[in-house]
Amino acid sequence: MLSGFLCAVFMIVIAPAYSEAMNLTDFTKNMTHWLGKELIAVDSLPFSAKVDAVYVLGGSQNSLEYKFKTVADYYHKGICKEILILSRPGITEYSSLLARNLTNNEWTILKLKKLGISGKNIETVDIGKGFFGTLTEAKSVSGLIKKRGYKTLMLITSPYHTKRVKVSFTSMLTDTEITLCVRGSAEQASLSALIVEFIKLKIYKYFLI
Repeated sequence: MLSGFLCAVFMIVIAPAYSEAMNLTDFTKNMTHWLGKELIAVDSLPFSAKVDAVYVLGGSQNSLEYKFKTVADYYHKGICKEILILSRPGITEYSSLLARNLTNNEWTILKLKKLGISGKNIETVDIGKGFFGTLTEAKSVSGLIKKRGYKTLMLITSPYHTKRVKVSFTSMLTDTEITLCVRGSAEQASLSALIVEFIKLKIYKYFLI
């Protein structure tokens, strides 16, 4: 419901300025391109780089599968070894092997193991409750890596989510020398999803951070 409301606000307030003299196809294409430039902020990664840990941000199962493929690629290249995953309560699909539904964390670990990642390198992180999910993840994970004395952290999320992730984690690490590397998966997004993310980014930047 909130996503639909935010999308409607964007279309009423902002979209008319871009839609004059355009047909629907051109408008959608141009708006998607413009929003992509506003929302995507990934860091370059030297081939020889290594990081102390990588944190995979949460999302739907479909979104997580894209992120897991991305982190598995970096893992097999030797760029990262320790992988932190958001701990998610609840259950998911049925497992005929276990004769019960998998927990979300079990599903996550099984997916990563199928991609060739050793279970000993996977750690689930409980971030607690918070209305603003990305900011809550940034606060909890930043506190964890500070406590452990890490110097480098890679963050993997959806491409259109990278800018909000960067501003959120950077705000939590301003008093440190920890180096962040934000990378995006291969996931694609609809125009409506991009619009919602754009509004969330502005709320984060002007009201929360």
